Amino acid sequence: MADQPTSQELTFRLDDDVSPGGVYANFAGVWHTEHEFTIDFATLPHSPTGPNSESVEGLVVARVKIPPSVIFAVARAISENVAKFETQYGALTPPPPPEPQDRP
Repeated sequence: MADQPTSQELTFRLDDDVSPGGVYANFAGVWHTEHEFTIDFATLPHSPTGPNSESVEGLVVARVKIPPSVIFAVARAISENVAKFETQYGALTPPPPPEPQDRP
């Protein structure tokens, strides 16, 4: 029986339509169907929480569709990178929860 490789090196290339510097997003919305998870990355002019948060219009700068078989690897990679970031730069603090809205 031939030896099986223990790891595989992955290389990536950017499509010509993809900016090598990426795009900036200060908001991400996640939703799903039975067949895929979708993450919409967007820019918002200000925080969607606060006293005037009834309606905020943002611009989606990227939409990424991920099959369920990959979503745990994505979540794990984000978690591991947050831990590495905090080790290097200090703890991240989550934003405060939205304030309750008084409804007339």
